[in-house]
Amino acid sequence: MARIVGNDGVVSFGTHSILANAWSISISRVVSDVTAYGDGGTRVVGGMPSYTGSVSGFLEAGAADTSPELTGKFYSDDVVAVTLTAATGCTYTCSTCHISGASVNVSKTGDTTISFDFTASGGFVESWN
Repeated sequence: MARIVGNDGVVSFGTHSILANAWSISISRVVSDVTAYGDGGTRVVGGMPSYTGSVSGFLEAGAADTSPELTGKFYSDDVVAVTLTAATGCTYTCSTCHISGASVNVSKTGDTTISFDFTASGGFVESWN
């Protein structure tokens, strides 16, 4: 079994790749207490999973892959497909993600970066080969 190294990662938004240097995904689920009178202990029921995540990377001048096309998704009701790759064959894919936030950061002493937050509608497909 091989260890996954971060520099093998890739991010794509639809048909565009982004010069990303980090991505994350969080999977959560609401758990509801359904304990009734007479139960001998607490009973809970798990709800549907929820997927949120973020991608950060570098802004390139004149590159359609970063801005304004993707930041434009933030201002519209469009959805975008997101594929997060940790290494070849190890991916999370969602065909209907909503961009929930976008940020451009400029520093006098470093590269200009761009980051996106997203929420999946319908969930991610996980593939670890």
